[in-house]
Amino acid sequence: MEIDSYLGAIRRRLWILILVPLLAAGAVIAWELLQPPEHQVSATVAAPAVVGGSATNQYSGANAPRAFVADFSGAITSPLIVNQVAERTGATPNAVKNGLAVSQIGDSSLVQVTYTTPDRDRAVPVLNEAAGATIRFLFQTQVTLAQKMVNEARKGVDKVNGELGAFYRKTGQVLPDEAYRIAAQQVADLQREQASARSRGEYTQATALESTISARKEEVAALAPQVAAYQSLIDRKEQALGRLNVLEEGLERAQAQYSAADPRSIVSIGEVQKASVLTSLAKKVVAALGAGLFLAVGIILMLELGSRRSRMEMEGPQQGASRGVGSTPDYVRSRS
Repeated sequence: MEIDSYLGAIRRRLWILILVPLLAAGAVIAWELLQPPEHQVSATVAAPAVVGGSATNQYSGANAPRAFVADFSGAITSPLIVNQVAERTGATPNAVKNGLAVSQIGDSSLVQVTYTTPDRDRAVPVLNEAAGATIRFLFQTQVTLAQKMVNEARKGVDKVNGELGAFYRKTGQVLPDEAYRIAAQQVADLQREQASARSRGEYTQATALESTISARKEEVAALAPQVAAYQSLIDRKEQALGRLNVLEEGLERAQAQYSAADPRSIVSIGEVQKASVLTSLAKKVVAALGAGLFLAVGIILMLELGSRRSRMEMEGPQQGASRGVGSTPDYVRSRS
């Protein structure tokens, strides 16, 4: 079909292009008007104390508000939060998820949460539970993670303490480095005494001290590996304790942020109002008009193709009849 054919088909069947979209839009309007009235309630989530500010905050830096709003928007409609809200309020998960909407107020960290539902009595409980559960989830995860890391660090400290206890039981030394220092000092003192005796000509006494000096040297030699092992354990313990202290400080900060993000103090819920159907109805009507127009074009195309096929089938027999039955074929006449 050429462009002229399309334009001609559209002119002939213009009523289809008008009627089908109007019927689709009318059906959407009728359906919406038959639905029970919906109610809407909004809440403002204001958590400036935990968004931005100190670099130790969970949400810090220039992109902190955007990151907070993105996390909040994703979490509030997650299966975890939706199922929790549905269980505690009696609403269905689909009603909770489909009725919630989140928007950022300007470029700030303030979030507006709106819940739309035909059940007026459940509007505030669902919104309150959804906003509170989302806030607790966002900041509780940091506390949980920090607590887990602290527990692991404590296990590290306990492990080193256990190894130190086994070392004490095996060697019988509580402070081998101190014992080593004392034994080495005794060797030095005995060697000075031996040298002094020799200088005085007291060779018998100097010879007698030789065995004592040898015994003290053997004791020092035996303590040397114990001191190395002990010092290694002490170094590991100090590192483990240092890591534990850092992680405990992080846990305290996470717990402080969690306390500052208490939903009871940062979530403000407004009054329930009757939701306006104009905005949603306008969107649905526009979509229905577009779908109806697309359907109308398809109907016209099918009708035109069907009509064209019928004409071709009718023209075939008519052309055969115009030649006449039993007439001499053209190639025979040409030979004659």
